[in-house]
Amino acid sequence: MDYEEGDREYVNLLEESSRRICKEELHERNDADTLIAVQTFRKWIKEHKTLKTPTDYRFLLRFLRVCKFSQLDARETLEHFWSVRCSQPEWFVGEDPTDELMQKIIRMQMICCPKRRDKHGRRVVFSKFDKLDVELLKTVGLHTLYKACSLVLDWLIYDEHVQVEGQVMVVDFRGLTFNVFKAMFNKDMEEKYTDYFHRALPNRMNSIEVVNEPKFFDLVWAMIAPIMPQEMKDRFHMHGGSLVKIYEEVGYECLPEEYLPDDYDGPKSGTCDEIVGE
Repeated sequence: MDYEEGDREYVNLLEESSRRICKEELHERNDADTLIAVQTFRKWIKEHKTLKTPTDYRFLLRFLRVCKFSQLDARETLEHFWSVRCSQPEWFVGEDPTDELMQKIIRMQMICCPKRRDKHGRRVVFSKFDKLDVELLKTVGLHTLYKACSLVLDWLIYDEHVQVEGQVMVVDFRGLTFNVFKAMFNKDMEEKYTDYFHRALPNRMNSIEVVNEPKFFDLVWAMIAPIMPQEMKDRFHMHGGSLVKIYEEVGYECLPEEYLPDDYDGPKSGTCDEIVGE
């Protein structure tokens, strides 16, 4: 097997409930077998002379987990991960969370991630449109929005709970007009990023919950559905203006305060402004 010094430094700190998911859903039987799987994966990478990638334990483990420890699928996912990142460098190169432009775009809250996990241990990611600065995006280029999203998603997949329990996305269309949608939607870019998100990013997307759909949502769906894999479409759930089903599915304390009932007085994650400012 292909051993690296960092292999002995990795410690699995997941709770028993998370370890149960690893075993029952991801085929991650025990720490010893996981080490063998990582080293087998690493050996293949080093024999694959044209593939340049980190080979540390934590980096490789996330690809094995998302592929349920299939060596073949992990190889294909890793290759696709780097293929997209090399072909679309403007979305990834020079990611810097302290960059002033990135800060401005992140504060638009197109991707807002409370630190608290839901009642199933998943991260809940909000995508909102009510603070979108279309004029800024026209000036700096739509690719900067994709870069900001990539920065946040790269940070998220370091979280072992995202690798194991996965995440839920809540898309809030409040504030979206058709003119804004037309200005935002680039079919070629959206298709490439959807492919990256679905086939190359080592995270588990459990469901996509949609709220406050605009009246013209049928037109939006007609434009985005053809570029989405069926598996992703099957995970879409429409809720209109009601959050009741979302409360039932994820709980309360993982939600931004703007989405909580008025009479809720339990633990909170803060407002969206506070969350993106952390």
